[in-house]
Amino acid sequence: MRTRALLLVVLAAVGLLLVVAVAAAEPPTPSSFTDMTDPTTRMTTTFTDANGDTVTKTTIDGHFTSIVNGMTGPFHTTIFRITHAATGIADTTGVDFCLACTDSGGRTGTIANHLIGVTGGTTHTDLGNGSGGLVSDRGTYALSVASGVVTDSGVLAVSPCVTGNHAGSLVIASGDSECLAPGANQAGPVTVESGGHFYSNGASISGPVTASSPAAISICNTQISGPLSISGATAPVLVGEPASGDCLGNRINGPVSINGNSEGTDFSGNSVAGPATLTNNVGGFIFGDVAPNTIHGPVVNSGNV
Repeated sequence: MRTRALLLVVLAAVGLLLVVAVAAAEPPTPSSFTDMTDPTTRMTTTFTDANGDTVTKTTIDGHFTSIVNGMTGPFHTTIFRITHAATGIADTTGVDFCLACTDSGGRTGTIANHLIGVTGGTTHTDLGNGSGGLVSDRGTYALSVASGVVTDSGVLAVSPCVTGNHAGSLVIASGDSECLAPGANQAGPVTVESGGHFYSNGASISGPVTASSPAAISICNTQISGPLSISGATAPVLVGEPASGDCLGNRINGPVSINGNSEGTDFSGNSVAGPATLTNNVGGFIFGDVAPNTIHGPVVNSGNV
């Protein structure tokens, strides 16, 4: 009788662990957003940066709506368009700030949607972390325009962010999404497998971060005690961009390798204690054009278009 009772307790515990594991690994779900801009609020200024590139800064107001998740509210957009003097290629980086969004659960807060793109290619948007308990706090989207309405279509993660302390390896599997919330401490390596989505804002990571052929990667205001390697991404890669207002630079205590990412890459405003290799990135590559990096080691910056 005692053996049978013990077995039932063990089975119940295993079942609970399975439920928790499934909830923590819940994959992203399709979503779409619509931005309605007000042309009367548009303001544009142009200047030349230290590299001789022409930078055009545009601001505009509008209204933001999530068709699937019920997110709605006014937004303010700041966009930097950088035409590189050496190549003539124009990159876009910027951010939509939804200033007082309300979701379907009645939670209200601010959410930022980062823009990355290049002339002749698709502009991608990378949804940042929301405040005020907003549930729609991360995702990756492709930007399109139809009849004057700007629509971002893509995926939205539904699993909660990791908070507090997490010890051990963090592995993000293909098609899954994981987020480190502000103040979270990841004590161990982070590995993003092919097609995985990873987001970190205001966290600390004690160990290497490795992403091979991932989907969206967004790392902001995060301290990484170890090497950072991102290669072959099939969605936007955002590693710091203080100038746009939604993604403070990172402190990386180790070498950095960002290579062969094809759908928009922004690496700006970071402090790196080691060498940095940034090669063969396509589609909106911005390497400190508006927010310079501080790199204490040799830099290889080549083949980026």
